[in-house]
Amino acid sequence: MRMKSAFPGCTMAFPGNREVHFWYLVPEEVQGKMLFNAYKDLISPEEHMHVFEMKEKQLQKHALLARVLVRTSLARYTDGKINPKSLKFRKNTFGKPEVIWPFEKHDGNEWKPPPLCFNLAHTSSLIACGVTTKSSVGIDVEEKGRRMNSNIPKFARRYFSLPEIAWLEGIPDPERQRQKFVQLWTLKEAYVKALGRGISGAPLKDFTIHLKNLSDIQEDSCQCGGAPSLAQTITLEVSRNSDAITSNWQFLLFQPTDLHYASVCMEQNESHLDEEGRDENSCSGIKMQIWRTVPLVKDESFSGKQAILACSNSVGF
Repeated sequence: MRMKSAFPGCTMAFPGNREVHFWYLVPEEVQGKMLFNAYKDLISPEEHMHVFEMKEKQLQKHALLARVLVRTSLARYTDGKINPKSLKFRKNTFGKPEVIWPFEKHDGNEWKPPPLCFNLAHTSSLIACGVTTKSSVGIDVEEKGRRMNSNIPKFARRYFSLPEIAWLEGIPDPERQRQKFVQLWTLKEAYVKALGRGISGAPLKDFTIHLKNLSDIQEDSCQCGGAPSLAQTITLEVSRNSDAITSNWQFLLFQPTDLHYASVCMEQNESHLDEEGRDENSCSGIKMQIWRTVPLVKDESFSGKQAILACSNSVGF
């Protein structure tokens, strides 16, 4: 872990190939009227109206923090040329946010927008933003202690594929079954969000996430940025023909904190393949850097090596 100065004045290098930068904040750690006034100044009038028309103060806070986290995270990669306040966003047909980079000139030259992709996820106790370069990305976060109102197999039958249901039903210990359900849920949500089509465009039952020997995986079984000790832990199987569901994706399951699970799904694009179509980094999986932040105040950088639960070197079809 290391401390470093927070934005503004903090310039980040782009994530590398097969790398995700994971920025997160804990809402309870963000306090102070002056800081929240600074945050309010960063969002657009439309965002301000949307945030503060919410009736509950807690919902207002979380909505504001989510927008500030995205803006400050993306602005870090512009070499100080773009103020987070000037960023504009739009949503695709299925509601996934996308950034509209401003076209500006700096020192007489037209500024070239960074080739970044991002995705946002949140729970009541954590908000996260994942950033990649030229690779579509989806992330999801869940509280490890999440409880279900109904039994796990019954709930899973509403959303999961038959192989996933059978796998969960084969876990005899109820508590372990609940943990694995939450982990599987984050992976499926991350994949749907990476596709950018929503659950209606990519139903959760239409694909299967295989977690090989996951019931035996120790929570330090992989190393971030290096070869996992259990190869091919996570694989994707498309169970129905669909133009929306593809198999060129990589997965990462990890613990950003002791209280949360998180998943990343990242597109394996053509820049990751050699001339014969092989994955040039097939032995290393997704690389990750993690930052815990209070925007405009402080950042803590983590290597992420101890956070990984499971990862995929390649995806199966």
